[in-house]
Amino acid sequence: MDEVIKTKNYQKFITNKPDIVVVDRSARQAIIVDIIVPHDDNLVQAEKKFNYLDFAHEVTGMWNVDLTIIVPIVVSVNALLTKSFDQHLKKLSLDCWIKGRIHKAVLLDRARIVRRFLSLEP
Repeated sequence: MDEVIKTKNYQKFITNKPDIVVVDRSARQAIIVDIIVPHDDNLVQAEKKFNYLDFAHEVTGMWNVDLTIIVPIVVSVNALLTKSFDQHLKKLSLDCWIKGRIHKAVLLDRARIVRRFLSLEP
C-alpha cells in the first residue's frame, strides 16, 4: 500500500502509511502490517521504533471496528529474524512454514542487488 490513510488527525502521524492493511468487517477487526528490513545491527531497534499505537486508535474509531491489531514483520538484510517473529506470524494466522519463504525472498533480493551492482560498467 503506497497511500496515506487519512484519519481525523492524519497530519500529526508519521506512521500513516502502513505496508498492508486488512479490514475484516465480519469479525470487526483491522490488521495493520508493517514490513521492516533493517541492517543486522539495527534489528532490535527497528522493532522498538514501531509506533502505530496512536494511528491504530484512530483507525479503530474511523472504520468502526472493535479491535486493531498491529503486526511488525522485521527481517534483517541477512534474513535474521527477531525473537518475536513467530508470535507476529500467529497474529496473522500464518504457520511457521512461511519463514522459509521469507528467508528465501530476502536472500534472493539481496543477491539480485549485488549482481546488479557488480555488472555496472566503469
